[in-house]
Amino acid sequence: MNITLRNAAINDLESVYLLVCDLEGYSMDRIAFENVYSINLSNPNIYYLIAEKENRIVGFLSLHVQHILHHSKPTCELQELNISSELRGYGIGALLMNEAERIAKELNLEEIELTTKIHRERAQSFYNKLGYKFTHMKFVKNLLAS
Repeated sequence: MNITLRNAAINDLESVYLLVCDLEGYSMDRIAFENVYSINLSNPNIYYLIAEKENRIVGFLSLHVQHILHHSKPTCELQELNISSELRGYGIGALLMNEAERIAKELNLEEIELTTKIHRERAQSFYNKLGYKFTHMKFVKNLLAS
């Protein structure tokens, strides 16, 4: 399968929006998404990667470099990774993860952290196969809910 990886651009917005909505399982606020996407594209500490097959966007990954007090060096967090549903299992996610790891090593980062929802067993298996270890628990409190 011929897959091309590249940095995301503003004109990728619609495809990225659809992939992130698919990842989250609902249609997000389009205007809010566009605002955050546009701001983040210009942030030198955020990497948005696109996977293309025959000029069609089939995958997206976002990596955020962070300077956290309890780490000895800068680190990064994978925020989103999704592949078009019909192409999952063909190695596109691994290609994007390999590129994210290459970037992290080039930046001399300490580690890549990521979270995935408890019900995403396939994603957990994928990350385990890539050598990621379950070391933390994440707690979330929705401040907008009544």
